[in-house]
Amino acid sequence: MNNTLRERMLARAEGLVNGLTTWVHDHPEADLAAREGVVLDQGRVLLRELLGLVASAAGARSPACPRCGLRGVRPVRRQRPRTVQTRCGLIRVPRQRLSCRGCGATWQPLDGVLGLRPRQRSSLGVQRWEARLGAVTTFREAAGLLEELTGVAVGAETLRTHAERLGAELEGRQQAQLAYVQAEQAPPPDAAAPAPGHLLVEADGVMVRYRDRYRDGTRREGAWHEVKLGLVAGWLAGQLQVPSYVAAREPAARFARRLSTEAACRGALDVVGWRQAAQDGGGQQAILRPVVILGDGAHWIWDEAAASFGSERTEIVDWYHATEHLWTLAKALHGEPGPTTHTATWQRRAETVLWRRGAAALLPHLVHLHPATAEAARTLGTERGYFRTNAARMAYPRFRQQQLPVGSGAVEAEAKRLVQLRLKRSGMRWSDLGARAILHLRCHALSRRSFDDLALAA
Repeated sequence: MNNTLRERMLARAEGLVNGLTTWVHDHPEADLAAREGVVLDQGRVLLRELLGLVASAAGARSPACPRCGLRGVRPVRRQRPRTVQTRCGLIRVPRQRLSCRGCGATWQPLDGVLGLRPRQRSSLGVQRWEARLGAVTTFREAAGLLEELTGVAVGAETLRTHAERLGAELEGRQQAQLAYVQAEQAPPPDAAAPAPGHLLVEADGVMVRYRDRYRDGTRREGAWHEVKLGLVAGWLAGQLQVPSYVAAREPAARFARRLSTEAACRGALDVVGWRQAAQDGGGQQAILRPVVILGDGAHWIWDEAAASFGSERTEIVDWYHATEHLWTLAKALHGEPGPTTHTATWQRRAETVLWRRGAAALLPHLVHLHPATAEAARTLGTERGYFRTNAARMAYPRFRQQQLPVGSGAVEAEAKRLVQLRLKRSGMRWSDLGARAILHLRCHALSRRSFDDLALAA
């Protein structure tokens, strides 16, 4: 068997070499592009033929019955060869149905050995390629790129199906990790390495158009829904370290659990010390790794952070969102910025106080303001409450002294790169399943995680 296979493989290779030798002789003036093209085309043909031979030779020499374990089976009939699209091209896999003499069970051994499902027409390697490209650009363009770069031709709808399938696999993994963390209060065995430096958690949201359905089954085109995006990374020497991402369209409480699970996988549950639990010496309490929560001031972020992370957390309102509130207040007090207004001057002075001394020092200045209109008075009351509520989260001098980040530019930049560049193109409307799959695939890719361990769902 091995000698026969070797001879067939050598014959294929020899045929390729002879063909290329003839081509070189007949085209002495061909440029590099032409030579590159012919070698690539013939090489793909050879790879396809070699893989077909190697795949056909798989399996045990004397297969045992999968039901009773008895050896000594007889073939019932040969079936038409099975065609499978692989990274080397389209191959034909011979199929033979076997029957057990003991229990009468029948099976196709080659499918089991090669890990092919009953109606599978693409290898897992091709599906991983499809998922990576489908996460980057439209399915039609991704199919074109796949054929141009690899010679593997698939339809846009096939690519979409495979991308959604592997995206669903990632969702299943996240749900399994979430269940493990909640049950064990420990990172799962397959968790990534802990992030170095301070553990940073950021959250943001971006609106995406979905194709919703009413209860009677009719569609509502173009409904906007918020996709929540979370970033978990290390913060060391003023730089993000090994960031990872999660994204989903779901209620705040559910997304907070997803984000806290990702933080747990990156070291949020690491015990860094112990403290006495009670004055009477009644045991010790673990001190978890400190976590820095950076957000735009949305209530759900702080509410869920309190429930998800330990008392060692540090909550920080993003500096740029804080300054936007100062602009809102400045325009309410002095009107839109212009050559004769004091809007920009007031905003710059308030911003300087906030940056150098924090919100606690800014609040007394807001108390003595006298708005000219009822609307301005309402805005003042709202913004005064905002700064009062978040005063501890706006202690920017202390945060800078501790070398902590005060701007959420990282997660906002990723909101554009991760969500908008793929899901908010002109005319796009997403199903919940399709958007969820692409979000997971993009998070997986931008987190620099390998696609090689993704498997087909059963």
